[in-house]
Amino acid sequence: MPLVILATGMLLSLPLTGQDNLRITFDVALLGDMPYGTGREAAYGRLIEDVNNQRPMLAVHIGDTKSGSTRCDDSHYFTTLKNFNDYFVPVLYSVGDSEWTDCVRTSNGRYDPVERLDMIRRTYFATNQSLGRVSVELTRQSADPVYSRYRENAMLVLGPAVFMTVHMPGSNNNREYKMVQGTPNPYYDNDQEYTARNAANLAWLRAGFQAARDNRSLGLMILTQANMFENFMDTSTGATHSGFADFIAALRAETKKFDGEVVVVSGDTHYMRFDKPLTEAYPGCVSAQGDCKAVSTPTESPGDRVLNFTRVEVPGDGDVHWVLCHVAPVRNRVFQFEFKVVTANK
Repeated sequence: MPLVILATGMLLSLPLTGQDNLRITFDVALLGDMPYGTGREAAYGRLIEDVNNQRPMLAVHIGDTKSGSTRCDDSHYFTTLKNFNDYFVPVLYSVGDSEWTDCVRTSNGRYDPVERLDMIRRTYFATNQSLGRVSVELTRQSADPVYSRYRENAMLVLGPAVFMTVHMPGSNNNREYKMVQGTPNPYYDNDQEYTARNAANLAWLRAGFQAARDNRSLGLMILTQANMFENFMDTSTGATHSGFADFIAALRAETKKFDGEVVVVSGDTHYMRFDKPLTEAYPGCVSAQGDCKAVSTPTESPGDRVLNFTRVEVPGDGDVHWVLCHVAPVRNRVFQFEFKVVTANK
């Protein structure tokens, strides 16, 4: 059973199904891409304090717990764990590229990215409990022996919505990560890691939609780090195929079949926005075969927009602020968003 945190600090157990659970109203704090370097650690501390003062029921960090040009030493992960546990509420965490795929860079310590990913899984996902000073029990994809490796993919059914983390980082989702700052990547594995995790993510996405249907949820919130829209085709690492094409195709198909709201919360490109970018063609490749030439961003209303889909990109990097999501049992208005500017971080 998930635990609902009341304003008094008491805990209330709620079943995963039933009309009482569907009727609750609560807030969720959304943030990510921070802190970017030691110069912003104080600002991040003020953000944590601001979130705690707001008393949301849940907080979400969508990944990039550091800059992509700073070291991936063990000490970073332990510091980040402490930061997560400074939140007074349960914290869901979706892994970003700065924490592992980019660790191969010289400035990051020239680590084996997969070894760093193993470190992440041991540090943050050793149990079925969330992070945060108060924790909540999560459903993890690793409960299925077929996907036992993917402890970071987690789900929480709460009130009128399902919340799920999906591990898709920037840097093209680690697909065709052949080059590192102009030189060959010595750890490139011919996409073995990407291929296995991509299959797990597709299965997990479908499981999330099924959970939403089974629980009569009005909304599904997908928490992931990568910007799958503007960065749908990232050629900076030598890639010629999008690392997000399969996921976007499944997301589009499942969203169109779902009688409710779907939100993807992501970061990656450090641009604060709420919008509805998903169409029948965008994002996608111009041709289904060969190298991916990305479809251009629609400049006008395309007429085939998937209207029950919303994208939220959280502030990040120099914008050390966050997003407050109000969750209510109101069909077609289950998620409402507002930017929360930390006054001392302006």
